[in-house]
Amino acid sequence: MTALVERLGYAGVLLLVLLSPLPLGSNREWSWSLAAGVAAGLTLLWLGSRRPRNALLNGSLHPAIPVLFALGCGWAIVQTTAWTPATWHHPLWTLAGEALPADLPGRISLSPDDGWTALMRLLAYALVFFLALQFGRDRARARSALGWLTLAGLAYALFGLAVYWGGLHPDWLFGERALPADLRSTFVNRNHYATWQGLTVICAIAWFYHRLATPEVQPYAVPKDREANVEEFVLKAWRPMTALLLMVAALILTHSRGGFLASLAGVAVLLWLLDRRARSARAASRVLVLSALVVAGIAFYQTSEVLLDRIDRTDITTEERLAVFANVNRAIGDNPVLGFGYGSFADSFRLYDQNESAVHYDRAHNTWLENAFELGLPGALCLFAAMLGLALTCLRGVGRRHRDWVFPAAGVAASVLVAVHATVDFSLQLPAVAMLYALVMGVACAQSHSSIASSADRHGEVLR
Repeated sequence: MTALVERLGYAGVLLLVLLSPLPLGSNREWSWSLAAGVAAGLTLLWLGSRRPRNALLNGSLHPAIPVLFALGCGWAIVQTTAWTPATWHHPLWTLAGEALPADLPGRISLSPDDGWTALMRLLAYALVFFLALQFGRDRARARSALGWLTLAGLAYALFGLAVYWGGLHPDWLFGERALPADLRSTFVNRNHYATWQGLTVICAIAWFYHRLATPEVQPYAVPKDREANVEEFVLKAWRPMTALLLMVAALILTHSRGGFLASLAGVAVLLWLLDRRARSARAASRVLVLSALVVAGIAFYQTSEVLLDRIDRTDITTEERLAVFANVNRAIGDNPVLGFGYGSFADSFRLYDQNESAVHYDRAHNTWLENAFELGLPGALCLFAAMLGLALTCLRGVGRRHRDWVFPAAGVAASVLVAVHATVDFSLQLPAVAMLYALVMGVACAQSHSSIASSADRHGEVLR
């Protein structure tokens, strides 16, 4: 029964992540609520199947990571409550009570309902990570997860390329919205899709590397000459490299400057880690790295004209988001400890939005600043430290694993990608992107710990 639940849970969390881009990146109330419900249901199903003898959770994470995350979430809850000291409450609650007049209980958060919604979404991402952390301990499942994410990346890229090159506008997906001529697949915002596609490109490179660089065990095989090895490599690599070519082309045709540069940073880190470990591995490892670079270069050469033009015309001094960053920083300086309430940026920032533009920014276009604005510096730093802990767990796994280190290497690269893009946009706040990142990091962290050590720990738990 437990094995069946494991298979159902693994399939369920994969389907949740693979299908989340379909409803506009799950960036609608019904879709993110459904995703949160599914993630909670799968977690309860997994917990219900645990027996006392195998209740041990994955031991690859440092205990400080879940503690820091819990502290950040706990502070988000405190911000929505009315039992906090009156001196902590935002003065607008008092002014609103006097104007109505009504007896309004004050709170730290200016929008408590939005805080609960944002917290629900954050916990849903955490549950996806938790499930991936459990299922990813199995080497076959970890490899399968990257394979399915690669296929999903290719499928959404093919859809996006067909729509873009065909000049189509899928009314069933986007309705009557007037969208610019950029590749966006099933996402409304090209920057969000660029981040999502960049993560799948990292998964593809890691999966191809693991699949092609792992030697086949053939005890009675006759040694092959160089020409035979090259022919075998070409026969095995042409399909993966073609898929990678299409995925990179779709990424570039988003014309997203931040998404492209962030993906470039993540892929560069992944290739550097692969090359670093390839010094003591077979020469085929380095050939795979060079092949990926060549394929990416071809895709860039063929599709980068508009993107390069946008980058060339970029004048950092005229970017309106810099003024937004300055206003957000001023708000953080006014309330650095308590914050304005998790998920309340759209309403709270109106007090500080002094841009001459008629557009109201309901996102800071910098996730780091937005979280510091909402949670205050202590609460935000707890969440940031937890994320940093996950990346360091993966980095440590790259160095200490003798095999399967490519999984934690993908986690390091994915963290670099989302961290860089979060400085200029808010893609990580989109459910489809956040759940994909959570799944990748869950598998990467699970494989950062030796499976032999995990088995020994579980055996010791049974004996005790």
